Amino acid sequence: MATKTRLSAKPLTATIGSVIDGVDCARPLDAETATGIRQALLDRGVVFLRETDMDAGQLHDFVSHFGDPVHIDYFGKPGDDSFETPCQRDEIVTGSLTPSRRSTAVWHADISWIPHPPAITALRAVEVPDVGGDTCWADMEAAFEGLSAPMKGMLEGLSAVHSMRPTVERDGMAGIEIVTGRKIDLIENIHPLVTTHPETGRKALFVSECSTLRIVELSALESMQVLAALFLHIRNPEYQVRWRWQAGDIALWDNRSTQHFAVPDYEQDRVMQRIELAGARPA
Repeated sequence: MATKTRLSAKPLTATIGSVIDGVDCARPLDAETATGIRQALLDRGVVFLRETDMDAGQLHDFVSHFGDPVHIDYFGKPGDDSFETPCQRDEIVTGSLTPSRRSTAVWHADISWIPHPPAITALRAVEVPDVGGDTCWADMEAAFEGLSAPMKGMLEGLSAVHSMRPTVERDGMAGIEIVTGRKIDLIENIHPLVTTHPETGRKALFVSECSTLRIVELSALESMQVLAALFLHIRNPEYQVRWRWQAGDIALWDNRSTQHFAVPDYEQDRVMQRIELAGARPA
């Protein structure tokens, strides 16, 4: 039975991030509380719940209030445009991110090279390093609004190629093929450079150092220069929040309006539970 709670959402910066208090995530949420969390997520891009006590199944139940949990095949299947399969309660991915920490040390939106990138991602800390291992998020709606009017006008209507190639090159193609046991086809998709959020109607930059290769409508030189300027613009601390993890913390973020950067300044195990929620093609 759902228990009514007294939700409190406290902003962490003027732009992005809120800490949500007064919610027992291990218990079923009432409709009003779930709506309040979702609104905070839409308003602030990323929300944090501190030191939760729950198992993987309870985490699955919690995030299911905000979308459909899915497994995403990062590498796809030849000739198949479907990358998502439903994620069940007993299928939550839990593991140490320490071995792959360098590959996520770049600003990115999750898995943007597939046709339907995840709408929302949830990450729960199981075990954290004594020092280091923070994650930063940046508000891409604020980043778009921070551009000059002529730049906004130029970017709207443009599109960009998102590719898994940079990720593969950071991780090493040979290593990925050994782990997966199959030859990897590089996946690419074209998405708008400026997207409109399907729930809020707000516009955001949809471009990242992690996966954006080029702007389709520009020459190679123009594309390189515009992307370099946007990558630099996105790094502005004015658009960012940084979270110091404690065991049990949950971060829930909107992949459609934010990017994130996992700081790789640690050596100890950083064990996390991760769930993605199904998304739609960016528009």
